[in-house]
Amino acid sequence: MGAVQLNAAKAYMKISYDDDDGLISALIEASEEYLKGAGVRQEVAPASYELIVNDMVLRQHDGRDSDAEHAAASPLVRRMLTQLKLRSAYEPEGAT
Repeated sequence: MGAVQLNAAKAYMKISYDDDDGLISALIEASEEYLKGAGVRQEVAPASYELIVNDMVLRQHDGRDSDAEHAAASPLVRRMLTQLKLRSAYEPEGAT
């Protein structure tokens, strides 16, 4: 995980301070591991993948001290994730 990805996540989250960089980096890594375990391949739809990761990180970060409902993905992001999971399962590796 690089600085570009961290900065993109922070921009999506509207965070301008560096205090939570370690936490945000860990949440990015955990979100990517979840997606990989779910069979989602980034190369199928890189922009959608990044948006899904950023949304997952935002909700985990903001929802870590509140109820589970706040931490759940938005309906749009859930639909995007489902579509990306299906595309990852059925598109041959290397095809986009």
